[in-house]
Amino acid sequence: MSEAIAEALERTEHLIIEAPTGVGKTLAYLIPAVLYALREGKRAVISTHTRNLQEQLLRNDIPLARTLLGKPFSAATLKGRRNYLCTTRLRSAMTAPASLFGGDDRNDLQKIQLWAAGTTDGDADGLPFTPNPEVWNAVCSEQGICTPRTCGSDCFYQRARERARSADVIILNHALFFNLLVLQENDDRYVFDNDFVIFDEAHTLEAVAGNGAGKRLSHRQILTTLHRLYNPKTKKGLLADETKSLKQLVAKTEKTVQAFFDSAAQAGRALTAGAGFREKEAMRLVRIRSPHLIPDILAEPLEALQAAIQTIEQKEGLGELRQELAVTRRSLWEAQILAGEFLKQTDPGFTYWLELAASRGERAALCASPSDLTSFIGPRLFRDGSSVILTSATLSVAGSLRYFQQRIGGGGVRTLILDSPFDHRRQMRICIARDIPEPDTPGYHDVLPSWIMRSIDLTGGKALVLFTSNTLMRSVAATLAGEFARRDLRLLVQGQDGQRHWLLEEFRRDIQSVLFGLDSFWMGIDVPGEALEHVVITRLPFAVPSHPLTEARLELIARDGGNAFLEYSLPEAVLKFRQGAGRLIRSQTDTGILTLLDSRILHKSYGRVFLGSLPRCPVELLSATGEVEEILPDLE
Repeated sequence: MSEAIAEALERTEHLIIEAPTGVGKTLAYLIPAVLYALREGKRAVISTHTRNLQEQLLRNDIPLARTLLGKPFSAATLKGRRNYLCTTRLRSAMTAPASLFGGDDRNDLQKIQLWAAGTTDGDADGLPFTPNPEVWNAVCSEQGICTPRTCGSDCFYQRARERARSADVIILNHALFFNLLVLQENDDRYVFDNDFVIFDEAHTLEAVAGNGAGKRLSHRQILTTLHRLYNPKTKKGLLADETKSLKQLVAKTEKTVQAFFDSAAQAGRALTAGAGFREKEAMRLVRIRSPHLIPDILAEPLEALQAAIQTIEQKEGLGELRQELAVTRRSLWEAQILAGEFLKQTDPGFTYWLELAASRGERAALCASPSDLTSFIGPRLFRDGSSVILTSATLSVAGSLRYFQQRIGGGGVRTLILDSPFDHRRQMRICIARDIPEPDTPGYHDVLPSWIMRSIDLTGGKALVLFTSNTLMRSVAATLAGEFARRDLRLLVQGQDGQRHWLLEEFRRDIQSVLFGLDSFWMGIDVPGEALEHVVITRLPFAVPSHPLTEARLELIARDGGNAFLEYSLPEAVLKFRQGAGRLIRSQTDTGILTLLDSRILHKSYGRVFLGSLPRCPVELLSATGEVEEILPDLE
């Protein structure tokens, strides 16, 4: 892997590598990247999806690389600017009148000021308490206010940017990378001068790029901006000392915003009436296929408020308040533009939808994203005269990276698939429920709890049970609660027993426990050792095409004469299936069982694609009683 990356960098070419768990891929790309960056005077940008990998790189892999190479090099991390404290804005907030900050908000500011005196990076993750979000929004780095000219090196964000600009290796996340990429006006760099890029956890690239290229406007976003100007309930805000008529204009705008989003939510619910969704959460996303869903009652009051703010900005003696007002005015302008674009559906290449909150007390959000990201990602990444390396443990389908290449617009990019270093024939076995009813039949829900319990009994707990449905997961958990109590096994349920990070820590600590998880537990978790000896997949993870973007992409394939199931639904399900199965064997000493409770893998023609994606190891077929009925040869 290192040799392939070194060769790609030397030739300024691009490369896509599937590197299974255990090959040491972090050092495999870090070593040649550092050597190339130092020799050529370039900057290595390493982009990851998860915060855990960023921290691992900085704390473990970067120091190890320095030791192995025997050469000094600099490395820095960079997060989105709103993660950092801006000292200029903090000073401004501390001297602001009580009409802007008072009571608990003033206490929060004082705690932040005390923390600022001792922190080295000003990163909000290091705060020893959780401040009021409105308080943090008033002191974090903000474009247009926090600049090198206004803040200098005294500001934590400006210091972080300067460290990144001068570092040999810069570590950031995919979301920030694409946010910075779209701001670039020239093709001679990605995010920093003279840089090349390595994407780890590249399997999430398309989804993250879609968010970066997409647009979203919520009721809460605009309300936060308006309350920054003036909050009628607390009587605080930037305009608290201004005229009564101006404060009434803010209040009037707020009422219009509420009416606008109420109207949007009502129109969205009308479109879904009688749609027969299988789950409540599916009701949250409603595709809008035609323009002018509702009248644009937002534009006029937002324009009037912007004009009033601009008049105030021209007053003398405002100091830093002028910049705060200007940034708030720009936020209102952006909201006006986004709402207008959504209602007019100005871009035919975008898919538009409403996001309806589960609670009726919440209002809708307007969303839009490119229907096809191929033309967005490909030209921006795979340029001539530069290098982009993409790697992940799960990129291939049926032994080919063609599907991944197609999704990210990298059709001509060189590829490499590495073998796993693990001895799966010795370390792993697969159990498949032959006689369980298919998931879409009524009998499946009835028998699933007993199948899960029999599977868990094989390892005495120590199991991760993966679901594709929140409703089904909670139902099974409720059904089996008594059985777990009788066996003295602890059951942890995602979304019910705590935050994801806490659940994972408890699962690692209590090695007899069982964790029921949804989407985010199918990937990105690492539990080596005896805490996880069994992964149970309740059904093949075909995505229900309820998300408007998924629906639009399926329509695009069908419109072009393709087979949407074979070209999109099946490859996506296989990749997620591989990610879920990949939670089991994480080191050369791990052993365990992968149980599949979906008989379609045996009975449907596409089942062999799923089976072919698994490591070669012994396979047992289970009867309706859970007994081993047949042992198949190793998967080929």
